[in-house]
Amino acid sequence: MQTRIPYRWLALASLLAAAPLSGCVALLGAGAGAGGVAYVENGGVANYYAYYPVSVARASSATQAAFSQVGIRYEGMIQKSPQEILIEGSDAQGQRVKVTIHSMATDVSKVNIRVGTLGDRKVSLAFQQALSNQLGIQPTSQEPAAVQPPAPTAPAPAAAPEQQTIPLQ
Repeated sequence: MQTRIPYRWLALASLLAAAPLSGCVALLGAGAGAGGVAYVENGGVANYYAYYPVSVARASSATQAAFSQVGIRYEGMIQKSPQEILIEGSDAQGQRVKVTIHSMATDVSKVNIRVGTLGDRKVSLAFQQALSNQLGIQPTSQEPAAVQPPAPTAPAPAAAPEQQTIPLQ
């Protein structure tokens, strides 16, 4: 013969099991869930890039003009090396926007954009479209085949941990 547990005992047991999850632990769990949703919606932690057949200097000035087109406030530029420039800004939601322009050859630049902590595909695509309009050139998602990188003028810094980079399409 099978005994049935009354529903009130099952409810009480559930309540007691959930009690330790109140407070900080529950908030931590909710934050992790929300972060997971944002991660999936934005395609994970990602930098979006495209190749343009222009010099780093031309890509840099076009980037600043593209920022204003898509509502990104320009905050500054850092010349990391003769072959690499970092341009920073912030969008209307206060997310940090970082654009790295790296010379792949004399007239080929890789433009890499990162919006916020996790990346934002929609803003990245809008920026790349505005940049393409500013330059009057369509980007490619593949590095040109005959590219010879310029000779480095200084030793390369230690490599940072790899992040996922996604070509725009």
